[in-house]
Amino acid sequence: MAQNPDIKRKIERIDSLMDKYYTNFEQAEREADELYNLLKTKYKSKEYKGFLIDVMLQKSILYSLNGEHYKALQIALKALDEAKEYELPEKIYRSCWIIEIMYENGGDYKLCRQYLDEAHKIYKKYSLDNVYSVYCIRMSSYYVRVQKRDSALHFAYRGLEYAQKYQNKREIRDAYLLLGGLLSENHYKDAVKYKSMAAKQLLELEDYASAASQLTSASRILIKHNQPDEAMKYSDSAFSVLRGTNAYINPEVYEVRSDLFRRKGKMDSAYYYFEKFHNVYANEQSKMENSKIKQISEQYQNDKKEAVIKSKNRQMVLTAGLLALIVFGSVVLFWKNREISRKNKVINKQLAELSKTLNQKQVLLSELQHRVKNNLQHVISILEIQKESVDFNNIDELIRGNQNRIHSMALLHKKLNVADNVNEVDLKRYVTELSELVKDSYDSHNKKVNLFVNVSIEKISLEKALPLGLIIVELVSNSMKHAFQKQNIGIISIELTKDSNSHTLYYSDNGGGFDFNAPSEKGLGQEIIKGLIDQLDGVTETKSDNGFELTVSF
Repeated sequence: MAQNPDIKRKIERIDSLMDKYYTNFEQAEREADELYNLLKTKYKSKEYKGFLIDVMLQKSILYSLNGEHYKALQIALKALDEAKEYELPEKIYRSCWIIEIMYENGGDYKLCRQYLDEAHKIYKKYSLDNVYSVYCIRMSSYYVRVQKRDSALHFAYRGLEYAQKYQNKREIRDAYLLLGGLLSENHYKDAVKYKSMAAKQLLELEDYASAASQLTSASRILIKHNQPDEAMKYSDSAFSVLRGTNAYINPEVYEVRSDLFRRKGKMDSAYYYFEKFHNVYANEQSKMENSKIKQISEQYQNDKKEAVIKSKNRQMVLTAGLLALIVFGSVVLFWKNREISRKNKVINKQLAELSKTLNQKQVLLSELQHRVKNNLQHVISILEIQKESVDFNNIDELIRGNQNRIHSMALLHKKLNVADNVNEVDLKRYVTELSELVKDSYDSHNKKVNLFVNVSIEKISLEKALPLGLIIVELVSNSMKHAFQKQNIGIISIELTKDSNSHTLYYSDNGGGFDFNAPSEKGLGQEIIKGLIDQLDGVTETKSDNGFELTVSF
């Protein structure tokens, strides 16, 4: 790899910014983008590929921190391909464990372990002892996720050993964090020690919030083992860390301190910190509680006033018994008449509501019948077109395609029935279930196809939902049939967003790609999509450089 001190310094600077991402995220992202563009345009020769892969992996981590998991996985997989193409073992190793983190966070532990095993093979083949600690830490984290504590402990200790040997500060810190959590039950003194050391490491990064959380967690462990005085020292340290900073304060910091003062019998202080915990953790509940306290206070004052009035009137009541009896009879008669009147009003109101509901149901039923008729007409139209060009050698594929189109309409009506509203559809549930249904209908389990769906539009009209669903059926069907013929792992992404003027459908796969605007000789799917887009008055934009991308604005 080329030795360019300036580029190397820039990569190291981005790493240092990422260590403090909670304050430097935007700066790290900006510098990573600038360096990535520089390496893609100015330094394109083979000897700079290692630097480019480093920056790609930095961008992957930044995407993940920002919640853009699809982009993070996509660029990390691309970095792994580049590292393998140029035979860079350390870059292959690093790419594997970064991809492993993506799958671990997504709960796909099978693929997570697959990339860990691949990283281990590279470590063994090239004797990468200086970065072996990273593998150990990732294995420990994996075993924590699959609830194998003994294995997690083994790799955490081994990771710490190698990290200290080669002075890998990040892995030393991660080992402390893992051991602090894993040892808390059976070896609590060691757990407290490691949490304290983790806090010290975090303070060096100026991560005051995380450091305070570790110290508070240590305090909670000591409380559990009946050492309140020692626990108070760690709680004091947590507050000392946060004092004078603008760092986020975990509600647990206040909760533990409240518990400590309660155990010491200092109820004023205990209440003070519990109130802070309560305000931070449950602001809305606090408002409700304050409202209840006010209501109780007002009720107490009203009860006091009523008691005074009763005391003054008692003598008058005793001397006016006969009058009171007459008044009582009148009141009873009045209340009975009033109760009858109230019940009549309730009955009349219920009758009106039932009548209104019946009318609404009749309108809904009529509208639903109209929708069903229109949808069946869609099916008939498609079948009429296919009848003219049917190929009996491909009859199974034809039937499956029509099944998926009908499933699209059936699922749409199912969502309408659940919502009891024929005018709007829960778009996120509809698109998610529909795309999964179509993918599964083609899934032979010989390939790993990941489907990512992101819908930020809550509701959409039926007029737009129907063609939109059919477009998605055709796109997913096309990807599953044609896109991944030359690869074992595929990614399909569907995003639906909305701005002030329009809706946007973004669809992509990382398969072979094709020219969307070229005439299709294989089937009607492409023409159906274009017709449906016209039905939405949509404007399209396509790319086929790295797979297939289609953007429809409507």
